[in-house]
This record gives sequence, structure tokens and C-alpha cells, in this order.
Amino acid sequence: MEKLTKTARVVDVFAKILFIFCIVAICMLIVANIFLAVAISLPIEDLPKGLSMVFNFDDNDFVVFENGQLMITERQFAIYVISASVTEIIWVAILMIGIKLVRRMMVPMKEGRPFEDGISKIIKKFGHFVLAATVFGTFIRFLLDTVFIAIGAEPEPLPISISLDGIFAAIVIYLISYIFRYGEELQKQADETL
Repeated sequence: MEKLTKTARVVDVFAKILFIFCIVAICMLIVANIFLAVAISLPIEDLPKGLSMVFNFDDNDFVVFENGQLMITERQFAIYVISASVTEIIWVAILMIGIKLVRRMMVPMKEGRPFEDGISKIIKKFGHFVLAATVFGTFIRFLLDTVFIAIGAEPEPLPISISLDGIFAAIVIYLISYIFRYGEELQKQADETL
């Protein structure tokens, strides 16, 4: 049981650090977007002559500046930056929700009570979360491809598919929740006999 509590504490500390990293990442995205908005609003003659800026989305390059020349319209650039930023912020928020669920699972385990009543429900919620994030990720990817094709940033649509890894992970998490539910029942019977 001591190994379980130590491992749960380590996972909880790691999750806490990752959560803080997510908050910092969101702040950095906001600052980067402000910087990009200022850069695009400057007159072309004020930009350095050697300025080149290329965004990469999967295997496609989206050239914004090349040798100090703006290669796209301001509208295209704004749509690209807003779409990419909103997507990144959504992904970080999804990751933060997952981290919160993991930390909730670790609370009874840190105290040496892995089969506390209700832990199987939290694990099942985490399975729902993984499945929803997998499907939602595919939907977001489809929307981004549509936006990027519409503004000319991506020449052709990339094949869209749902990640089988995410679905498999959700199934494994569901199975683990049933194991924990059985453990909760055994713990409850053991507590009643004492």
C-alpha cells in the first residue's frame, strides 16, 4: 500500500506541475497573439527587410512574410491566427480538465484508500472525457481544415480520421472503472464485517 500512496503522490505532483504549465502556455499564446496582431498592423515599410514568417500546419507551410513582404491579406492572417489560437486554447483547456480528473482520482489513493466509494465513477468520467476529447479533436481538425482551405492556407483537405488510440484508451479506462467498482464493493463488505 505504501508504494501506491507514493506513486499517487508523484502522479499528483506531476499533474499539478502540468496544470501550471498549461496556465503558462495559455498566457504565452495570448502574448504571442498580441505580438502578431501588432506586427500585422504595422506599415510594411516599418517591418525589417529580412523578416520572414512561416506557419506550419501539419506538412503545409503558410508563408506570412517573406523578405519583409506580406504574402497574404490581413484578413487571411487574422483568420489563421484566430483559428489556430482558439484551437490551441481549447486543447490546453481540455488538457486542464483531464488533469483535474486525474488529480481527483489521486486524492483517495494518496491516503491509501484506492477503493473509496465513488472512485470508480471518477475513473468512468475520465473514460468519458478521453472518448469525448478524441471525437472532439477530430471535429476541431475538420473545422480547421475547412477554414484553412477557405483562406487558401492549405491547398487540399487532409484525410480526417478518428484516433483509434483514443477509443482504445477510453475502453481500457472503462474496464478499469469496473475493476475499481468491484473493489469498492469488496471494501464495503470488509468494512461491514468489522
